[in-house]
Amino acid sequence: MKIKLFLSSLILLIIVSSGYSQINLKNIGSESNSYIGHIVNKTAGVPQISLGAGLGLANIENNAGFGITLFSEIKTESFSFVPQANYWKNDDRNNFEIAGLMRVRFRAATVEPYLDGGIGVNFLTDRNSNDNRTRVGLDLGGGIDFNAGPNYTLFADAKYKIIINNDKNIMGFTILGGIRFTM
Repeated sequence: MKIKLFLSSLILLIIVSSGYSQINLKNIGSESNSYIGHIVNKTAGVPQISLGAGLGLANIENNAGFGITLFSEIKTESFSFVPQANYWKNDDRNNFEIAGLMRVRFRAATVEPYLDGGIGVNFLTDRNSNDNRTRVGLDLGGGIDFNAGPNYTLFADAKYKIIINNDKNIMGFTILGGIRFTM
């Protein structure tokens, strides 16, 4: 009985203090003459950095496989820069890519869609022809971020990939899902 009373009191204390802190933070930001009010207003334009990872499916040249991505996102108010490392593998090919994307976001409350595009350097290995080559590639796509918590989001992402080749361009798409942590 004492443990239940203690835990209930602790939860009530956390809820009340959190609400009180939020009210005070709003009041601080509205005071233009306070020192803290100036700090809050100046940090509004600072870029936000996040790190993320994803896993999913890759379909390149009608051969199914899997894909993995690791990325960082440097987010400003109007756009984001996303350096990333991607890997995909199917039956006869695998590819490691280092890419840089520009991302445009569309503001929403809990779900935030985006479009992105960029170029990458692809280290393509073809098992059938024993060919290892470095190629330039284009990535075009988009996705949706789901705000799941205060410091992380879940995402679903789809990309159309074109790897420029001398004989014939290699084309396909990836569909990935994962998590992004805000630093």
